[in-house]
Amino acid sequence: MPNFERSSLNQKLTIISLLSTATALLFVFAAFAATSVLNHRKDEATQLATFAQVIGATSTDDLLLRDRKRARAALAALGAERDISSAVLYDRHGQPFAHYPLGGETTPDALDGTDDAALAAANLEGQRLLSHRMRLYRPVMDGELQVGVIMIETDLVGTWIDILAGLAVMGLAMLASLLVSVAMAGRFKRSIAEPVTKLIQAAQKVSASQNYSLRIAHQRTDELGQLIDSFNTMMAQIEDRGAALLHHRDELERQVGVRTEQLEKAKNAAEAASRAKSAFLATMSHEIRTPMNGVLGMTEMLLATSLSESQRNYTTLVKRSGEHLLVIINDILDFSKIEAGKLTIEYINFNLWDLLDDIHNVYTPQAAAKGIGFDFDIANDIPVAICGDPNRLRQIMANLLGNAIKFTDQGRILARVRVAGEDTQSVMLRFEVHDTGIGISREARARLFEAFSQADDSTTRRYGGTGLGLAISKQLVELMKGAIGVDNAPTRGSIFWFTVSFDKRRVDPDAPGHRQHTLEGLRVLVVDEQDETREDLAQQLQAWRATADGAASAAAAYERLATAAKAGRPYDAAVLDMELTHTSGLALAASIKADAAARVTHLVLVSPERLAADPVQRRAAGVAYQLVKPARAADLYACLAACAARLHAPASLVAAQPAPAAQATVAGQRTALGVAAARPAPRARARRVLLAEDNPVNVEVAKAMLESLGIEATCARNGQEALQAVRSGGFDAVLMDCQMPVMDGFAATAAIRGHEREQGRARTLPVIAITANALQGDREACLAAGMDDYLSKPFTQQQLAAVIGRWVAVPLAASSHHADVAPRLPPDVVEVIQREAVNRAALENIRALSRDGGDALVQKVINAYVGDTPRHLATLREAVDGMDAGSVRRVAHSLKSASANIGAARLATLCKELEQLGRADSVDGADRILTDMEHEFQSVRHSLHAMLEKET
Repeated sequence: MPNFERSSLNQKLTIISLLSTATALLFVFAAFAATSVLNHRKDEATQLATFAQVIGATSTDDLLLRDRKRARAALAALGAERDISSAVLYDRHGQPFAHYPLGGETTPDALDGTDDAALAAANLEGQRLLSHRMRLYRPVMDGELQVGVIMIETDLVGTWIDILAGLAVMGLAMLASLLVSVAMAGRFKRSIAEPVTKLIQAAQKVSASQNYSLRIAHQRTDELGQLIDSFNTMMAQIEDRGAALLHHRDELERQVGVRTEQLEKAKNAAEAASRAKSAFLATMSHEIRTPMNGVLGMTEMLLATSLSESQRNYTTLVKRSGEHLLVIINDILDFSKIEAGKLTIEYINFNLWDLLDDIHNVYTPQAAAKGIGFDFDIANDIPVAICGDPNRLRQIMANLLGNAIKFTDQGRILARVRVAGEDTQSVMLRFEVHDTGIGISREARARLFEAFSQADDSTTRRYGGTGLGLAISKQLVELMKGAIGVDNAPTRGSIFWFTVSFDKRRVDPDAPGHRQHTLEGLRVLVVDEQDETREDLAQQLQAWRATADGAASAAAAYERLATAAKAGRPYDAAVLDMELTHTSGLALAASIKADAAARVTHLVLVSPERLAADPVQRRAAGVAYQLVKPARAADLYACLAACAARLHAPASLVAAQPAPAAQATVAGQRTALGVAAARPAPRARARRVLLAEDNPVNVEVAKAMLESLGIEATCARNGQEALQAVRSGGFDAVLMDCQMPVMDGFAATAAIRGHEREQGRARTLPVIAITANALQGDREACLAAGMDDYLSKPFTQQQLAAVIGRWVAVPLAASSHHADVAPRLPPDVVEVIQREAVNRAALENIRALSRDGGDALVQKVINAYVGDTPRHLATLREAVDGMDAGSVRRVAHSLKSASANIGAARLATLCKELEQLGRADSVDGADRILTDMEHEFQSVRHSLHAMLEKET
């Protein structure tokens, strides 16, 4: 009863009293009504039975004598009873013999039977409980013989009226009793409700005021009195406990305040210690790396001189120890970056197969030196071009492979690469390194990837190391959104594995190698007289899903090719070994080309370096590609994939491509697959790069570098000119200086990206930032502005080639031109040179950019610098006098990069200090720095003029 539950206590007591009294009276009333009805009916039934017995006794002779008149007279005696409504005397056959009253409108019906069962059924029907009439059937007996049946019916209307009158009186009495009980209950319920109401009011008051000193006075001795006493006792206990809690709270707050202050001090001390440790590790690692470069460089130079055997051994040991120490230093530096949260992951496009092949080539000699095997198992569905961080991936693989070689004394090492998962946006690769080394216990595996932890950390361990390699690898893998772990091998050794996710959306779909054609269904003939080599190559081709056949001689090869061509199913490609008995692979290729039916087969020639054919010979023999032994699997795949692409390309596209003779080497595939050709291939279309730079010295240096790389450079003096040049089209990349007049590099890049969107084109033109800033966040600012890469000035030609090579295919010959003309000097030598006004090594680097000796280029750069710097100094003087911090920053930035390019290190340092003042929006102290710059420029100019006069 929801209403009852929500009602007040007074209402509940009233309802309880009313319901209980009413229920009792209702049961009494029901009992009285049932008794009255039953008694009245019983009386009527007794009366009818009496009349029936009397009438039956007087009518026996009438029935025997068949005297109807006397029978009617006997029934007429019933008229004295007003309640008798009718009576019928039946003969023994159940037929009406006489009836009452005599003037009845209808004659009674005959009985269905006069036996006991029929009479009992008739009596049951005539005595229904709620009927207003009662009928009784009694047999008329003459001794033991039944002579008839008497039926008497009475009207019960009067009886029901009497019953209802009695019930009405009873109901009125009960109602009066109910009213009296309710009145009495209302009088007594107050004695129960009032104490409860006081308790409720007291509880509400305590809850509202939090005053636990409240008490309820009473003089009751019943249960309610005990309840009030319990409430008062509870309030007293709460009051005492509240006072105790208040005391404890004050004490706890005091202690918490003291502890918080202590923890804050400890936290600040720990953070300061962590920062100091990370800074110390980074600084010391950097400081140690500088002399280590000098040690390794001078050791390398020493090994190039004539030494005795013992001296060479000692020097080799020094070099190996230095390299090992450099690895440890690199690990410490990476670990410090991880702890400081400064380690970042790059996302650039790179060729995975090239990377894996390079790793294979690096570690194969190390494994061979220990007498253990080293194999790579790369799945066929591994993508070629992906987007990620190749350097970090190389570092992880180097750690795992280095450990595998170090801890394996016999057996083999297997590096396996599989696709763990792939969707439209990314591909998850799983790398595994299997070894047959000493294995790792279950306890050691739990701490293996912790810093400074090793599987064997005892003082008697056999293998050394810092214990940082796996910890760094774990951090790198997690930064690349992957996982790393180790399992025991089924028989012996360990299996280190890690998974890394690479982005597929950032890979240019039109980049070489990305849409590399599958080799499935390609028919290839392998021609090699060495059975083992031929079978291994055939198995490799079958693993690439190509159909491979072998030929052990030139004659067998020619016969197979001619037969297949005549049958209408020529081979798609043939791999020819150069070294064949009685002939050569080149001569076999010429014979194949002479056959009109077989010349459709693409020929790949594999030869040692000493027997490599020149481009004229290859074109004459019809060789499409040439590989140098030992040929890399990636190179061979690139050649065959190019053949497959040409075979499956539309006819119009094939017609537009150059003839196989023009593709005599695999150099065209280098960007995607890093194929090492025997000779440089003919250069493709010259790459065009837009150089947006306002400093004339930087323009000359950068142009020389680009031209030395075989790249056509077009100059723009500010961001507005760069934007106009880009809109005219025809450029493969943009080198964008960040600080320029009219429109800076950031605004120009944003405008270029907006122009691409307006034209409905995707972001296809690479914009590479070049800036003299090397501060934290500069790279992020450039990338956020829409640029694709970042190059810090001053940069070398190799650095420029590496950055541009990520986005534009750099010609092979250009990328290696003069790579070793100006070697990097040891740090101690550089320090001596830097004491002079001009670093001669910088000028030698500029000279190395030119193929004709570089004198004209050096003179051109020096003249541009000497002629342009006074204008910059004058502009700086005006900006300082006019308190224009923005102009100070911009001009100092430009002069800084130009000074660094020609080797004026001290002047570049002064420019940097002045630029930092401008960045801080201040010119305080700028006048002093500018004066030093003017004096230093005079020294630089004199040194440059002296150099030019000496050289001429």
